[in-house]
Amino acid sequence: MGRNAGWLTGASALSAGEDCDGPDLIYVPEVPFDVASFTDKIRKLLEEKDVVVACVSEGIRTKEGKYICEFTSGSDSKDAFGHIQMTGTAAYLAEVIHQELGCKTRAVEFSTLQRSAAHLASKVDVDEAFMVGGATVKAADEGSTGVMVVIDRVSDDPYQSATGVYDVHRIANDEKVIPRKWINKEGDYVTEEFINYARPLIQGHYNPTMVDGLPRHLSMNVRNYEWLNRKK
Repeated sequence: MGRNAGWLTGASALSAGEDCDGPDLIYVPEVPFDVASFTDKIRKLLEEKDVVVACVSEGIRTKEGKYICEFTSGSDSKDAFGHIQMTGTAAYLAEVIHQELGCKTRAVEFSTLQRSAAHLASKVDVDEAFMVGGATVKAADEGSTGVMVVIDRVSDDPYQSATGVYDVHRIANDEKVIPRKWINKEGDYVTEEFINYARPLIQGHYNPTMVDGLPRHLSMNVRNYEWLNRKK
């Protein structure tokens, strides 16, 4: 997820702590990816430890601009914007490592899992979602159209944010990428500056409404609207 922006992959660095080493390598699309260099780094790490964890963005690509996922089958599929449907990057690299180094590999692709695991959302994330929702309703009620509500960071310490309204044409089909200075010189990890930026966003725990051991979701569909209209 993220295509040409590696924010989510970079955030894997936040898992490092007293009880977890975190990933050994992090590769984001903002820096050209070299398969041979990647393989060599894995080889050297395996000489020092038994398990190596590498986090890679779906949109990593070679210095020539070719996405790694294009080396896999099924890379001809396109989305609504005409972009390549990105899938199989991790599986491809896992197979390369297995063939080159002869070690056991496993590719874990989060895909829709990270979209649906709302029970793992931070309180900051949930609070900002409500904040954006409220600002959106307000903008619509005031007659605004062709705009998008965004989150502006007001302060880093303590972390504070506010909403803003921008022309959607300035945002649609555009990307906000990680600044190069937030990625280390080798291009295989994020810097402390990135970590300091991202850490406030995962603070606090969200307790979803649970029913019979499962999270209860809001259900909205055409039938709901038809029923509401009949009631009116």
